[in-house]
Amino acid sequence: MSKNAVTEDRIDPRPGLIATAATLLLTGGISLWGWQNLPDDVRVPMHWGASGEVDRFAGKTEGLITLPLIVLGLGLFLAIVPRLVPRRQNAARSRHVYLAAWVGVLVVMTVAHAATIINAAGGNLPVVRIIMALLGALFLVLGNYLPKSRSNWIAGVRTPWTLDSDLAWRRANRLGGILFAVLGLVLLLAAFVLPVPALAVIVLAGTAISAIVPVVYSWWVWRSDPSR
Repeated sequence: MSKNAVTEDRIDPRPGLIATAATLLLTGGISLWGWQNLPDDVRVPMHWGASGEVDRFAGKTEGLITLPLIVLGLGLFLAIVPRLVPRRQNAARSRHVYLAAWVGVLVVMTVAHAATIINAAGGNLPVVRIIMALLGALFLVLGNYLPKSRSNWIAGVRTPWTLDSDLAWRRANRLGGILFAVLGLVLLLAAFVLPVPALAVIVLAGTAISAIVPVVYSWWVWRSDPSR
């Protein structure tokens, strides 16, 4: 079997691993800067409530090492998962969704870490609004890739009905892509305009709608698919 045939049977994790390594260097560098410049008794913001106010702080060590460790664990996990699921060839054809989500989450985490450390050093960046805008961009990208995915176990609208019917998969993922894109556009336009509590409602309600509606729709399409 040729080398190309082998690589087409699974998602190549190298782009994601390269992005993970770059993220580790960036977040590690940010943490090193913070270790050298932040006082030992600094309170590092770790969590924000629905109001946009910080509701949990951490000490210097926890605040600086937690996110790089999460990045490392996430990268290793996402590199292993494609080797453990069935329909790996279809997963390989849907790699753009998987890798876009992988890299997109890393970007959000890197920017959030940088903004958090800057604020711990005395800055006043609107971290929640920045994250909302980045999530909007990520939803837009995922909304573009979802309709192009193929039936698989790790990327896309995965239900018992989409995995049993190619028609249900195509239509549910097309609908999911539209809903994600609309949510992303709304977040991008509203991130620096609406109050943070309103943004939280948009994210929660929009994510729920984008997740639930395609699931129900996939069942409805599956029922009428004679080739399921």
